[in-house]
Amino acid sequence: MRYVGRALATAAGAATGVATGLLARSRRIRRGTDLVRERVGRRLRYLRGRLRGLRYRLVGGRPDPDVADDILADRVRSRLGPVTRRLDVPRVHVTVRDHVVILHGDVATAADVTAVEDAIWRTSGVEGVVSMLHEGLVRGDTRPSEGELVPTRSIMLRRLFDAAERAGCEPRTVQPAVRAVLATFFERLPAAERRHVASHLPADVQVLTMPPRRRGRALAHLRHLDEFIEAVLRIDHIDRGRARDITGAVLHTLRDFVPEEVQDVAAVLPEELRRTWTDPTAPAPPA
Repeated sequence: MRYVGRALATAAGAATGVATGLLARSRRIRRGTDLVRERVGRRLRYLRGRLRGLRYRLVGGRPDPDVADDILADRVRSRLGPVTRRLDVPRVHVTVRDHVVILHGDVATAADVTAVEDAIWRTSGVEGVVSMLHEGLVRGDTRPSEGELVPTRSIMLRRLFDAAERAGCEPRTVQPAVRAVLATFFERLPAAERRHVASHLPADVQVLTMPPRRRGRALAHLRHLDEFIEAVLRIDHIDRGRARDITGAVLHTLRDFVPEEVQDVAAVLPEELRRTWTDPTAPAPPA
């Protein structure tokens, strides 16, 4: 009987092992089937998208222009990808506000600027373009095919960045935030005064003062600080609750670096902006 019991136990163990193996195999088959199904589904969705795009091109149609800003931003980035790869330029940053596309980045030539801006302007749904693209790769910038270098910064640029961060700007957005403030401010100045102030600035700060190129919606004449801050917010994503502090910190830091131009700049500004520029109680950057 003892031998019979052992034989039965052995047989039961073997049967359990076979059942376990079959179950594991069944699970692997199901997982494999699910994976294949997922891949096939992705491929079919991709092909449907390509067919819709081909149909649009064949019949001269355009994607729906009345879409949300986040969808339009994805559409713009998709349109821009092949252009930036062909031009071999660093990444162009895209944001969209109320169907107006804001561009940041560095490209090598004026032709590159035109190619990027034209591609965006022709995208269905775009009603305006605010281009902060800088023409000419500056020291520290490289093409994607050349790898990446750590950019060097002038003392003045570091002080501007530090002032913006102390006012509440996040480090990852400090450069576009400072550029938004400086570019909006310099756009308010007459051309002659703009050149005078810029002549006192290092090259990496001059880059940030260049007014944006615009297509589509015209820029309103700004006379009040709130209007100025709204224009800054339209150029880039700055926290609305910190926008006034960041704007003041950047402008006061700039003012302290160009003392010989303070009065001349004040003379051409509307009253409220003049007070912001000349306010002696504003915090200055540390020496």
